[in-house]
Amino acid sequence: MHHGLQRERGGPAGDGPVAVSRFAAEIVARLTARDGATQAPVREDLVRRLLAAVRSVDRAPFEALKPELRRARVSRVALAELYIPEVARRLGQGWHDDTCTFAEVTIGTARLQAILRDIATSWSADESGRNDGLTVLVLLPPGEQHTLGAMVAVAKLRRMGVSVCLRIGTGPAELRELFVKRAFDAIMISIAHAEMLEVCSKLVKTLKDMTGHKVPVAVGGALFLEGSAPMSVPEADIVTNDIETALQAFGLGVSRRRPQLGQA
Repeated sequence: MHHGLQRERGGPAGDGPVAVSRFAAEIVARLTARDGATQAPVREDLVRRLLAAVRSVDRAPFEALKPELRRARVSRVALAELYIPEVARRLGQGWHDDTCTFAEVTIGTARLQAILRDIATSWSADESGRNDGLTVLVLLPPGEQHTLGAMVAVAKLRRMGVSVCLRIGTGPAELRELFVKRAFDAIMISIAHAEMLEVCSKLVKTLKDMTGHKVPVAVGGALFLEGSAPMSVPEADIVTNDIETALQAFGLGVSRRRPQLGQA
């Protein structure tokens, strides 16, 4: 995957197709920062066909591609952590190069999310929380729209055996009610733009107060990519785009039950 793409062609951060482009081209490709999940080579022909399939308004091309993915022994892990990020990167690059329309990028992003949802259901940890493992709350603050990146992170956590609760744009009252019902070992927040820093800082403080400063909070996202201007969230326990680094910093070990590469 290629990093260091040119920034969007004008427009404020978070503005329509610009936001989708930056998100697809950058955050997804790096959220899964090669952690050794799979070293299987990515087949260019399959990447191209998957890109064409998710851009199509018709679902038929992707359905037709499924048997070939199985024959090529592309595992769920490889699909979630190699193929989907690469296709997302190319969608964003296509927007920058005027080879993808906003509609195609939007449709493609939604399709990739749907694929991730299907994949995640096959892994052991789920949103309800388990008694015998870690439980993490993944949050997108109000105003943050980049849901596919969070879903990639959620899928990765679940593959690692972590039970995940994903909440998007949840307000203080709902969070307070959630903490009454659920206990979490850690909280992870994703933001993409500098304009969200203040919102994020306030959210971290709110979370700390609600949990009695007993639950560690990690912040990551496109705003903190390599090569970006240094940003910090002093209220957070750690700022990183590496899920494992965050868990290790919190002293939370996970036992991975990874699917074999041959499992489709």
